[in-house]
Amino acid sequence: MRPLRPGDPAWVGRYRCVGRLGAGGMGTVLLGRGTDGTLVAIKLIRSEFADEPSFRRRFRREVAAARQVVNRWAVPVVAADTEAEAPWLATEFVPGPALDATVAATGPLPERSVRTLGLRLAEALDAVHAAGLVHRDVKPGNVLLAPDGPRLIDFGIARALDDTVLTATDAVIGSPGFLSPEQAGGRSVGPASDVFSLGCVLAFAATGRRPFGGGPVASVLYRTVHNEPDLGQLSGTLRELLERCLAKEPSVRPGTGALQAAWRDAGATAGGWLPGPVTHLIAERSAGMLALPPIEPTQVPHGAVDSLETTSAPRSETPYPPSGSFGPPSQAPGRTRRRALLGLLGTGLGLAGISGGVLWWNGRNASDTGGGEDPAPELTALTVAFQADLSGPLAEAADAQLRGAEVAVARHNADDRRSFDLVLRSVDDAGSADEAVRVAERLAADDAVVAVVAATSPAATRALMDPYTRVRKSVVTVTDGAGGNLNAVYTMARPIDALQLRPIVTLLTSGTVEGPVVLVDDGSEYGWEITRSARTGLLGGGPEVIPERAEGGEAELRDAVRRIVGHLPGAVLFGGGWESAAVFAGLLAEAGYRGPCLGTQAMHDPRFVESAGPAADGWLVVSTVTDPLAAPSAAEFAQVFEEHHGEPPPPYAAEGYDVIEVLARCVEGLDTASVDHRDIVEVLRLTAHQGVAKEYAFEEENGFFVGEGVFFYRVEDGAFRFLGSDVPDEF
Repeated sequence: MRPLRPGDPAWVGRYRCVGRLGAGGMGTVLLGRGTDGTLVAIKLIRSEFADEPSFRRRFRREVAAARQVVNRWAVPVVAADTEAEAPWLATEFVPGPALDATVAATGPLPERSVRTLGLRLAEALDAVHAAGLVHRDVKPGNVLLAPDGPRLIDFGIARALDDTVLTATDAVIGSPGFLSPEQAGGRSVGPASDVFSLGCVLAFAATGRRPFGGGPVASVLYRTVHNEPDLGQLSGTLRELLERCLAKEPSVRPGTGALQAAWRDAGATAGGWLPGPVTHLIAERSAGMLALPPIEPTQVPHGAVDSLETTSAPRSETPYPPSGSFGPPSQAPGRTRRRALLGLLGTGLGLAGISGGVLWWNGRNASDTGGGEDPAPELTALTVAFQADLSGPLAEAADAQLRGAEVAVARHNADDRRSFDLVLRSVDDAGSADEAVRVAERLAADDAVVAVVAATSPAATRALMDPYTRVRKSVVTVTDGAGGNLNAVYTMARPIDALQLRPIVTLLTSGTVEGPVVLVDDGSEYGWEITRSARTGLLGGGPEVIPERAEGGEAELRDAVRRIVGHLPGAVLFGGGWESAAVFAGLLAEAGYRGPCLGTQAMHDPRFVESAGPAADGWLVVSTVTDPLAAPSAAEFAQVFEEHHGEPPPPYAAEGYDVIEVLARCVEGLDTASVDHRDIVEVLRLTAHQGVAKEYAFEEENGFFVGEGVFFYRVEDGAFRFLGSDVPDEF
């Protein structure tokens, strides 16, 4: 458990908040204590979910159903407020550790423990299904361990989100690696989906690893749908039961009743089910809860018990304008975690704002004595490494980021109110995984480097994570969008690839499309992820969706285009990179299709326009990269960049500038005389910043970007024209 933060509520309903249990994409989990001393886990849902039209209705229904689940191994809902601005529910608190944390600390569970785990979780799911629910997010983090048996938590929430357009970080309801094939494919799910997820959880408990591996989300989901599970050295009855649970076809999987009988036959036991090290972990956790201080003599807010409203701790009405912003100051913070952080972290930071053009450029450097004044004290110099593909396929984008970062460093060091200097060190890894590891090993061992900006290939990004993770050195990227590097040091300063689909889905369901939407997969993992995410988002209503695949040689592609045109589509969404998109666009135009065409970030490349020629005109493309020459918030940055480099800023320059500003903002809250890279890891994900490209904030638990950050472009006259972040009224 962690202490509460200033933006956390002091009370939720009748419960006094005494600590933080966790946070994630849906919201925050707080430890609450009732006036009678009982402890509860409070799931405080982010208010963005409540803004979705159908969320409250579904959340109200699912919470009511969850209260009907009565089973010893399913943690009950004891209170809720589905009408609060930030909806919440409270469940009994179980002090035991989660299964994922237990396996990380003590290793895989012995077979006797796995058998009992399987029996008890099957009993819990049986009760969930009997109440008319499907859990949808059975994963190790939702299984708590207690001396008498496991406890399943978090039922009654996931289904309420199922109708919300692309609300989850991975654009699916659930957790990649523990999803069923039908979830991964965006199809409807039933109780058999929970059985598949249970099989994944038990395989993880028995082997210590996920049965469909790790890596980028799209890769994990692809393997879930197409590959057999990796069950390692498991054998006998245990392996046979897990293989049955993990069958690709839902109808082949056993039901929860049959599973209970099978686990009993396999020798599941009632008592003494955990090994000694795990029992010790549970005892430590329980002792920590018993040591909580008595509840403070604070008066319960008026009406809290009756109305169960959420009351927040006091916070500033007018936050300090975010430092380093060329755009307008932020609005007063709302109830979302992102805005609360802006209010909290936007106070008392020393980087200069903009007033009257580019006055900051004339600031006095620390080495300038100012004509006889006392010399400025020597400042700590902090080095940020820029590891990038400066000579490979991504060299143009990486160089743009580097030059933007150089402007940010120069600007910071020109401010005489700064408390530290910045040094930028660029290193080329050519986008090679092998070279990325060698570079990362050197930079990880260099104590002068406090953080790393990675602007390299996805393969190189994955490869470089291990050296930095071992020494707890932060890695920030605006290039990688796959979301497959989740660990304690990785922070993604852009939306993941799947969330590009949010504004596209909004546009496709706005009523302007006449005819079906054809989703075209180019056969790549990226194309599969984009079309799967789009299909998931469109399930909530809108036009008919028709999936198609366009890959292979010219003959196969022509056949695919003929099929697509034959559907008389109202719109075509292409999932793939610029090369395959250019060929497809040409064939589509040749076939006579003149309707709306859409693409995603992998197509936001000048080479698409050059290769497709006139066939590219009219395509609508979304991207997480802003146009610093067209975005109003980047106007002054563009002027300063041109003064510094002698030419206008290219795409990715504003993002490179912003990442350095985020890191500088993070350091400002630390003791710069003694700061090191481990301090950066602790606070970077808590940092919020209004940049010139977008507003930056991050999920504390996984480092994902929080916010919108997606922009529309239209190809006109052989070039991408920036339309901004608002969803167009029409194609």
